[in-house]
Amino acid sequence: MAGPADYQRKMTPSKPSPARWPAAVAILMLLVACCGGLLFVNTLAENVSGRRVTDVLAADLPGDAFVPRTLPHWHCCATTPMRFRTTLDAQTANARDPAVLIVSAHDNARLFVDGALVAGEGPSTGDPTNWSRRPRLLHIPTPLARAGALIEIEVQRGVGFGHLRPIYFGEYDRLYPSYVALHFLRADLQVANGIIGAFVAAFCFAAASLLGVRGLMYSLGGLAASWSLQVLGLAPSEPPWSGVVANGIYFAGYLGTNVFLIWFFVEWTSVFADKPSQRPGRFDLLLAPWPRQLRRRLAMGSVAVLALGVAAIAFNLQRDAAIGSQDVDRVLGWLGLVSISFCLVRVVAYYRRSGFRDLFEASAFLFVLIAAIADIVMVRFFFIYGVSLGAAVMFFPLALLLSLAARARGVFEAATATADKLNLLVAAREREIVDAMEELRRNERAAMLLEERARIMRDMHDGIGGQLLGLLLQARSQKLSETALVNGLEQSLDDLRMVVDSLEQGEGSLTGALGAFRSRIEPRCEAAGVELAWQIEDVGDTPNIGPDKTLQIYRVLLEACTNALQHGAPRRIGVSLQRDAAGGGVEIALTDDGAGFDPNASLSGRGLANMRTRANRIGAVLHLTSDANGTRVALSLGA
Repeated sequence: MAGPADYQRKMTPSKPSPARWPAAVAILMLLVACCGGLLFVNTLAENVSGRRVTDVLAADLPGDAFVPRTLPHWHCCATTPMRFRTTLDAQTANARDPAVLIVSAHDNARLFVDGALVAGEGPSTGDPTNWSRRPRLLHIPTPLARAGALIEIEVQRGVGFGHLRPIYFGEYDRLYPSYVALHFLRADLQVANGIIGAFVAAFCFAAASLLGVRGLMYSLGGLAASWSLQVLGLAPSEPPWSGVVANGIYFAGYLGTNVFLIWFFVEWTSVFADKPSQRPGRFDLLLAPWPRQLRRRLAMGSVAVLALGVAAIAFNLQRDAAIGSQDVDRVLGWLGLVSISFCLVRVVAYYRRSGFRDLFEASAFLFVLIAAIADIVMVRFFFIYGVSLGAAVMFFPLALLLSLAARARGVFEAATATADKLNLLVAAREREIVDAMEELRRNERAAMLLEERARIMRDMHDGIGGQLLGLLLQARSQKLSETALVNGLEQSLDDLRMVVDSLEQGEGSLTGALGAFRSRIEPRCEAAGVELAWQIEDVGDTPNIGPDKTLQIYRVLLEACTNALQHGAPRRIGVSLQRDAAGGGVEIALTDDGAGFDPNASLSGRGLANMRTRANRIGAVLHLTSDANGTRVALSLGA
């Protein structure tokens, strides 16, 4: 059975299209411009107007003497706080709202003026809250602001190196824009990346079983979830859990990122490879595609390594939170360099084999890996805040979307080519079906015409024909008076008109059909001096009531009206139409205020029997009530 790789190998060109080179170059330029812009903003924000302090006195607390230091300054593997000391100049002391901008301190930072704590976050000892390397803008109380005042910044070294970069004194409003820019780069951007990672992880885990490449989707989901876990460990300034737990969350996320990164790129460079190796050699594990069985072992091994690593991190943090955090931090830094370097070599080998035909994804993937290596080196060895990876991570989903879109296009083109071959067969079958349907429609139309003709003939024979035949026989026997002859002819003419009205009505609105009936009986009521009350509700279209049912309704109503005029002597006759309570049917009723009769008595005529027969013929229910106050004849039927 063909899989995604088979479609990809068939539909991907052997060499890059010339049209793709400009797009790939544009992506790289966009990535470089974005990272360059962030680096420029970071550099600009770290060099603001104001007094820049680089030379300070520093001491390890408690008890050590203060010695001259140059910022940035760091000191590895200590658990006690470190304090940096300088003095306030006259210009800052005379400012309207003096403040100090701490560009970066690895953990908690607290501000002292002449030995008094005036601002800052977190305790000086014990479990630290996590402020990472985010900036802080602290007010200097105006009553304490004087030239020569002793300014001290205390940094708690709970994680990492406790380094402090140059600080700035000046007006609060002038320092604020730099603080906002630095906070965006070092906090807000990371939170945005974490949210993107969470959405990518949820999508990958949900769609893994649908897209058919489970290993690839699970590894990508784990990578995105691990990245979000890092942000969760770093982002909250005062989390509901302890600082040690926050460190553990960050370290677990960092370890998971490295483990899933290797798994993902092994899957990516193997699933879509041209010729997967069945027995990879020593260097093939680094450069060549892996077979499916080996990738499954890698998946199980990745989960095992992650579990053992998390257990080791928990053990080190429980043994000694401060020193253990610094040890884990250094080990994970080296592990990150090794894992990303492995992925970089593997990705270069993969795209080199394919002749760099997939330039979209190649440019974005290579940039992400290079940016990650650059950031790790900057942070771990030069203690400079890295901005490249945060920007590159924003483009990582773009690389995936571009790549998957290209592969989906290949699958679509393959399916289109197959569909084109089937279209001829389908078109021929469609023509045969259309011809057969046209023949069937003609036959159905002919059958309907025959049925309608037979119905009309039956109505003419049973109704008008019977009436005229009766009149003819009575006339021949000279038993028919002139008045009876006129009445019989009028009745036959009414019946003929009802047949015509029912045919004109067709299958549509019952309200319109009753309008035609009104034009027939209204002259009779006026001639008899009877008021005709018309209460017709708009019941909408009634497609289930065709000409046959309409004719039977006419006859029932006409029979009821005739009986009322001949036997009841009413002053008022009412016709009503309304929907029933359930809304699935209608009720048509004719009422009069005449003398009434006993419905249970034996009557000489067949009017009531004919009405019931006609109601049964159309599936309606006839309701008849009569007393001294009048008579009501109602038909209930589905519509």
